[in-house]
Amino acid sequence: MANVNSAATFPPFDFPLKRPAALIVIDMQPVCVSPDVGLAKSMDSVAPGYSRHLVDRVDTVLVPAIQSLVEAFRGARQPVFYTAFVGETDDGEPVRSATIRYRSEQRRAQTGSSVMLSPDDPALGIISALSPAPGEPVLKKTSMDAFLTTDLQSRLQAAGVQSVVVCGVYGDACVESTARSAAELGHRVFVAEDACASWEPAFLEQSLDILARYFARVEPSSRIIDLLGTA
Repeated sequence: MANVNSAATFPPFDFPLKRPAALIVIDMQPVCVSPDVGLAKSMDSVAPGYSRHLVDRVDTVLVPAIQSLVEAFRGARQPVFYTAFVGETDDGEPVRSATIRYRSEQRRAQTGSSVMLSPDDPALGIISALSPAPGEPVLKKTSMDAFLTTDLQSRLQAAGVQSVVVCGVYGDACVESTARSAAELGHRVFVAEDACASWEPAFLEQSLDILARYFARVEPSSRIIDLLGTA
């Protein structure tokens, strides 16, 4: 088979970022990114050191990139939304995503407890380095796709949003699911590549490749900030 230049067959999207634009920060919760609680701690109990890449990237790359994006959107008076994966009841159940329900059923059978935390657990809040400003909503969801179990779409429509910028964790799960839905709902989607993280570098790389091929304009956060400034 002849070599094919994928950049020629699937050129990157170059559509402009138009205002109103919204920034969507996905699941930057201690339970998702902290080494001391939640998923990272659980992963390391099975495979010691496995979470190191994610935790290091969050601290050194992700948080600074998201902080820059948030500052730019606030400065431009454009809306910022946060999402948090939170179950509906005291034991963290139920959740919408079937695969997460399955993992929870496995965990409950083995240990008697859910993989989900109680909704009032502090580990489910947004990390302090990215604390929402007054009036910036934190949308609690029970699905990987932020649109499926929140009123995010109606909020975007009410604000007349034309472009959305998606960032956060995990790049190959909730970020990708949300970005895909945003595109299917008619939004021009931007994904800030340095403001996303996954458990392994290859997971994120593969996800960003798919998004850039079919669903989104994938750019560094600095480029997105430049586009916002000239929108």
